Amino acid sequence: MAVLLRRLLVACALAACAVGFLSSAARADGDPGSDVLVYQNLFVASDANMPIAKQVELGNLLTAATSGGFPVRVAIIAQQDDLGAITALWDKPAAYANFLGTELSLAYTGRLLVVMPDGFGIYWQGHSTTAASKVLAGQHVGSGGTGLAAAAQDAVRALATAAGVPLATTGTPATSATAAAPAASGAAKGSSWRVPLWLIAVITLADLVIGAAAVVLALRAGVQLPRRPLRRALRWLGQLAARAGRRLPPRPAIPGSWLAGGFVGLACLALVAYTVVHVTGSPAAAAGAPVTVGLNDNANLDSGATLTGSAPDFTLTDQFGQQVSLNSYRGKAVILAFNDSECTTVCPLTTAAMVDAKAMLGSAGSQVQLLGVDANPKATSVEDVMSYSQLHGMLYQWRYLTGSLSQLQSVWKAYSVGVTINASQIDHEPAIFVITPDGGLAKLYLTQMAYSAVNQLGQLLAQEVASVLPSHPAVSSRLSYTQVSGITPATAAALPQESGGYLSIGPGSARLYLFFATWDQEITTLGGQLETLNGYQRAAVKAGLPTLTAIDEGSVEPSASALPQFLGTLTQQLSYPVGIDDSGQVADGYGVQGQPWLVLTSAAGKILWSWEVSTAGWPTTAELQSHVRAALAA
Repeated sequence: MAVLLRRLLVACALAACAVGFLSSAARADGDPGSDVLVYQNLFVASDANMPIAKQVELGNLLTAATSGGFPVRVAIIAQQDDLGAITALWDKPAAYANFLGTELSLAYTGRLLVVMPDGFGIYWQGHSTTAASKVLAGQHVGSGGTGLAAAAQDAVRALATAAGVPLATTGTPATSATAAAPAASGAAKGSSWRVPLWLIAVITLADLVIGAAAVVLALRAGVQLPRRPLRRALRWLGQLAARAGRRLPPRPAIPGSWLAGGFVGLACLALVAYTVVHVTGSPAAAAGAPVTVGLNDNANLDSGATLTGSAPDFTLTDQFGQQVSLNSYRGKAVILAFNDSECTTVCPLTTAAMVDAKAMLGSAGSQVQLLGVDANPKATSVEDVMSYSQLHGMLYQWRYLTGSLSQLQSVWKAYSVGVTINASQIDHEPAIFVITPDGGLAKLYLTQMAYSAVNQLGQLLAQEVASVLPSHPAVSSRLSYTQVSGITPATAAALPQESGGYLSIGPGSARLYLFFATWDQEITTLGGQLETLNGYQRAAVKAGLPTLTAIDEGSVEPSASALPQFLGTLTQQLSYPVGIDDSGQVADGYGVQGQPWLVLTSAAGKILWSWEVSTAGWPTTAELQSHVRAALAA
């Protein structure tokens, strides 16, 4: 009897642990906030007790902030369960903001605000948040869902004001809360799916069965139940079962430990099934329904052309001097781009999107090979493709292939990629091919000259690659394909400065802007030219001409550290401010078609003059003053 009782207790404990583990797996959703904030600007859990009207009001404020040049996403964490599996960060808004911002970094690198009952957290990848934290220190968080909503609104307004973008205080618009709610309450939907109903049913049934089995085995072992009515009811059920049992053929006895062990096995099988379905799923479900809204109406994005047939094989030399053939990557999906090794216009957008696409596939990125073929007939050396790879942070992320001019021309012809030289300028089709693991041509995309569409192109490539991989992996990004509007000179905006704080741009006074990226070093002495522009700044102040503002195109920089590292190599301190365009919207709105690029704007926010340095060269200080005076007088 004692042995049986010990087996009973051990088996029931194992069964209970298994079901408990299954239950925790069902509840754990990693970080629900990151699931939602990759594709919208507000996360509010369904159980936050926040009125729909307040969610709509906050959503409208965030939309207005974005339109005004202060994009920010907000996560409201009302209770510990809103953190999913990372409950250790409850009551730690600053730590959670860093965690969540890092999770979102593949799809979103802008400002992130976290609101908890005990305070705020702020994160902005690659930027100092010291000033913003000081602003938030003066803000108060009220109680309940309404208090959290009010605190979030006040914090967003305070941060925007500190950045030079004051936001008007507005109430809920006239549109009905029900109609407007999806934009603001989608976060609640995003977090409510974390425990599937079928899994709850399975867990409940397993708990009931194990509980009943434990009671029956306890009675057989002679364990006395504490309550007399319960014992009488169970005896009656036992007698009823015994009478029914006499009508049935005899069955072999099953030891109690075997019975409970069976429940352990069933619970474990249910856990495995849930894990497989939740993590991998069926091929179609795993990748999720591809985002297509707005794709056909987005002039900044090519939706791709479907191809058939086999991808022509070739063998060329990579940046390390090694021979590489296309067919050597059979078994992997290939993203193949034709790239000018000295290009400062569309090619950097292509390669940035390629890197984004692979990153969006997570661990499945190991099944993807990024390849580039040099499309510059005047820069075909191994050193040329090595330099491009290094400056764009891609040295070990892809194979950039080159060869003799005749070899390259053969590959260009095989893929119908046109390459021409016009007035010493290289023109080529910015083609990106997706090739299946068995070597078939799947899709052709043409990169458009739009900095703000780089992430969208990356997602488009990732979704196509996911569709051709046998495992059909999920794509971590859920960006909308709706065309992103540029921020024009007529719109007041605030950009982060490399030195900290924010830089106001837009109308109000005539200004001269220089757009650049650190990888411009490949074609020009960028550092020396930036230092030379100190001379223009001094002359402009003295002569009353528009002063200079430099803007680094952060949307296509290899990393957030690229700019500070580069500026650290200069021998002179720059006398003009340097802002960072992380979204690409400013470059698009100011008509930038390559780097470096000079733009003169009027006080009313009109573009008066522009200059492409990569083709026309750097103007001297005197020439620049002359161009500016002529444009102002026109």
